[in-house]
Amino acid sequence: MRNHQALALLCSTLLFGQADLMAQRQSITWDWANVVCADMLNCSSGCSACNQPGQFASDFYGVGAAWIGVNTCPYPTVTGDNAVHTDGWGIGPEPLKAVMLVGMANGPMALDSIIIRHRAEGTGPMRLQISLKRNLMEPAAVVYDGPIDAEFKELVLTDMGSLQIPDGATAAGFQLQFRVYGSTAGAWLLDAIHVSATPVQGDIPMGIDVVDAKTPDVSKPMYDLLGRPADPGPGVRIAPDGRRYLVIE
Repeated sequence: MRNHQALALLCSTLLFGQADLMAQRQSITWDWANVVCADMLNCSSGCSACNQPGQFASDFYGVGAAWIGVNTCPYPTVTGDNAVHTDGWGIGPEPLKAVMLVGMANGPMALDSIIIRHRAEGTGPMRLQISLKRNLMEPAAVVYDGPIDAEFKELVLTDMGSLQIPDGATAAGFQLQFRVYGSTAGAWLLDAIHVSATPVQGDIPMGIDVVDAKTPDVSKPMYDLLGRPADPGPGVRIAPDGRRYLVIE
């Protein structure tokens, strides 16, 4: 009977822990809206657009996009919203032709999804290559290389790894690099980029070492599965030595 109670309590604890983390999901959105901000994209034949993220959180945030080696011009898609028209791309991916985005996190995060809404125009570039840095001090790795449609479509990339705070740093960071290629003519239109992430608790394990009806005999603080200080009473507790206890009444 005790084992059944322990199993039920464990499943319930993990379920509520997962639900708590899902509720903490955060996002950064670059959408180039027609609003005034400190970093503006301007074009004599188009509109003006804010180059900074339009949506972010206090501990998961980004900076303005960098447009390297290409021409840019915001054009409206709907009232108040723009897609950035870019041209000057090459036949193959070129290191010095790219759109780069940087995001920062104040704690470890799991990159749940990256959504890109884009299209080609005219005889524009035929393929999109996306590279990702999960640590700003490390080289970028290609995570996608695929075709570009002539109509606006959303490309969805999921389970993109985790962000950890490097030794000596105070925040984690990621960088996205977008390179389109396949034509020197036409244009690539980038409408929005949405990055979602969920806080994670570093190296805190989820297994159980001890199932007992007695409170563990430790003199130091205990922690719950989310890494928060907790009393040593009933439930799943993590001791300072890393051992996990499931205590039942």
